[in-house]
Amino acid sequence: MNYHVIHDNPEEDLLTRLFKVRWIDDNIDSFLDPKLSDYRLDPFLLNDMDKATERIIAAAKNKEKIMIFWDYDVDGITSSFILYEFLTKFLKYKKVSIQYPDRIKEWYGIKKQHIDDIKKKWVDLIITVDNGIASLQEAIYAKQQWIDLIITDHHQDLEEIPEAIAVVNPVISEKYPFKWLAWVGVVFKLICALLSKSNFDQKQKNHIFNYFIPVVAIGTVADVVPLIGENRVIVKKWLEQMNSRKDLPASLKWFLEFLKIKWTIESYHIGYIIWPRINAGGRIKSPYDSLYALLYSGKKQVEYLENLELINTERRKIQERMFKEAESMIQIEEKMLIAFHEEFHEGIVGIVSGRLTEKYNKPSMIMKIDQERQVAIASLRWPEYFSVIDMLKANTHLLERFWWHKWAGWLMVKLSNLDQLIKNMHTHCNQCISEKDIVKSVKVDTKIYEHEWDNDVFDKIDQLAPFGEGNKEPIFLLENVQINKIEKVGNKAKSHLKLHATFWDKKIVSMFRWKGDEVEEVIQLHGKSPISLIGKLRKDTFNGWFYIEWADIK
Repeated sequence: MNYHVIHDNPEEDLLTRLFKVRWIDDNIDSFLDPKLSDYRLDPFLLNDMDKATERIIAAAKNKEKIMIFWDYDVDGITSSFILYEFLTKFLKYKKVSIQYPDRIKEWYGIKKQHIDDIKKKWVDLIITVDNGIASLQEAIYAKQQWIDLIITDHHQDLEEIPEAIAVVNPVISEKYPFKWLAWVGVVFKLICALLSKSNFDQKQKNHIFNYFIPVVAIGTVADVVPLIGENRVIVKKWLEQMNSRKDLPASLKWFLEFLKIKWTIESYHIGYIIWPRINAGGRIKSPYDSLYALLYSGKKQVEYLENLELINTERRKIQERMFKEAESMIQIEEKMLIAFHEEFHEGIVGIVSGRLTEKYNKPSMIMKIDQERQVAIASLRWPEYFSVIDMLKANTHLLERFWWHKWAGWLMVKLSNLDQLIKNMHTHCNQCISEKDIVKSVKVDTKIYEHEWDNDVFDKIDQLAPFGEGNKEPIFLLENVQINKIEKVGNKAKSHLKLHATFWDKKIVSMFRWKGDEVEEVIQLHGKSPISLIGKLRKDTFNGWFYIEWADIK
């Protein structure tokens, strides 16, 4: 594994160097300590927000039925939850229901059969959450059925915008300066707009705003949007709120109790503990379990939380089996990694694709083959050096449906077109990707110098959190490290490699998680010779000292 240092100037202090890596050269105080006032960009700068709020208010006034049509992943679940909760709990309007597409049978997004089903329920207004920007024909069909449609989405816009009552999307909003809102962030802006037109006093408005922040933060981190600007404000304030345990929704308190999260909560806990469990329902079972786990509290909630835990355990087992099968199928010498099978689970293909891309640093596509419907449903992932968008656009004539995110894509293709699609993708990748691109390289933010190994300095680095997309956790380089002792720690199943060393005159510790079986190999390769460590700073929660969790050793 190669590495390169992004910014290094020993004449600058460590925090200044980290700011420069993140292109933060002004408003530093605002970045370190964002205020809620920094969040309050006018929601009516978003495209069609005035039309959306007017139509929802009219629906409530006229006692019309509202259907929230949502996505089955954690971002769609958190989005639909906050909108449903706002309308029913705070506005006291009860003629609201939620519907989601069946991931296995109906795939992603609203379709004509959904509109037919919704019409039978005498619904007057559909609000899409996390989908709809590509539903051109479906929007026309809803209009023909005399059903109004409001689309809230944040996906890339296409050449045409659906014919809906309102399309609220920051990407197509010329006047809205922040383009990176998560799905749940767009819906929260809709709530803020409705709140501004309500009769609540300022104290009540502040309470409602703070009530939703925790769930908005979960959806924001899960959506892997840049944790800058408005997204950073929401997640930063959520962490403060969660760790103070003040003003939390009852369901979230019980959720944390169930997960036994009692220590300091970081964005890490969303990504690796909270998010997978909320996501598990929609991936392989019913997303309603995930929704009810947020809607209810107390003993009633525990039933759904326990079910999610079982589903998540099942998901992990399926995921490990599929990863091994997919890895055995791919042609590693190819620039793009492709695997497909009838037994692959459609809800897991994205996770497997992501793991293969992470391991081999190549774009990948993992497909579920559906012989009954004669289609393949695929998830795509790709490294930072590559973009799948041009490749998808060049093959639209072969595809039934497709969409993409910054780092993820989805498509459906008829089996009769599959061989040609695969051939075209390999050709595209062979033309665009060089051998140099594929070589993994760790981006090191900066070096740590001898005089900078100081707990007070490292405490300041914590102010850069929360870390995530757009504000990655810093990776450091320590040179001229002298090994004193290498040992294996932890239990047999999950052992770690622990390195005791001297960094100039400072005693330091470094951990390499899950690498306990490599102790002898490290000793043979490096022995007592000086080394360089590359890794992240970690703080020992109990003792307060810092150590390096290393990604590589040179």
